[in-house]
Amino acid sequence: MPSLSLLAVTAALPLVNAYLIIGDGVNCRSGPGTSYDVVTSYALNTDVTLDCQAPGEDIYGDPTWDKTSDGCYVADYYVDTNGADKYVVEACEPTGGDDGGNTGGGDGHAIVAKAQEELGLPYVWGGGGCDGPSGGGFDCSGLTQFAVCQTVGVTIPRVSADQYASSLGQRIPRAEAQEGDLIFWGAGGDCSGSNVEHVGIFIREGWMINAATTGTPVREQAIWEESGGLAICPDAIRFW
Repeated sequence: MPSLSLLAVTAALPLVNAYLIIGDGVNCRSGPGTSYDVVTSYALNTDVTLDCQAPGEDIYGDPTWDKTSDGCYVADYYVDTNGADKYVVEACEPTGGDDGGNTGGGDGHAIVAKAQEELGLPYVWGGGGCDGPSGGGFDCSGLTQFAVCQTVGVTIPRVSADQYASSLGQRIPRAEAQEGDLIFWGAGGDCSGSNVEHVGIFIREGWMINAATTGTPVREQAIWEESGGLAICPDAIRFW
């Protein structure tokens, strides 16, 4: 039987995956956004256990939502995760349900999961490849090449224009993209030849993971139609 002193020490240890709520009356919702129903609310300094984390509605610059042991989602902005750039627990399994997502499962899910391991690494021009980051980080196509190489075992081209044109993958309408497919952007919407300048990995409807630009880390974010003179391409490429 453990001694009383050992029991006292054990009791004093923090709970695994337990974090404090840093707002008062913080709503925990049925999905990762304020449009979802409120399941319960937490008072200031409530200790909550996180099961997993997921991308969702951006709250004051933070798009991460934390799924608690109550089975609901609370905005990470209101949880003291010590300002972590990466997830502090595993990523939630995409559901493809109320959030309208299409999920590929299998290799597609593995591609996303591999990229998620690099969340928080800096954007580095020319960084990354099949073996991982270089120069301390990734650029957009370095991240996608890494995720595909590591999970599917296929060495896809290194730059986004060549990935979009590659015969190694299956070209599908972007509207039919599933988890793990690559999505692309071209200069002024021209997606021919070298005009393709950016690539990300589709997670679920409306969301991707990518290494966007200097000053932003590898992150999950809403899929944008246009940005910085680039417009999204009509097709996605599936390498899984």
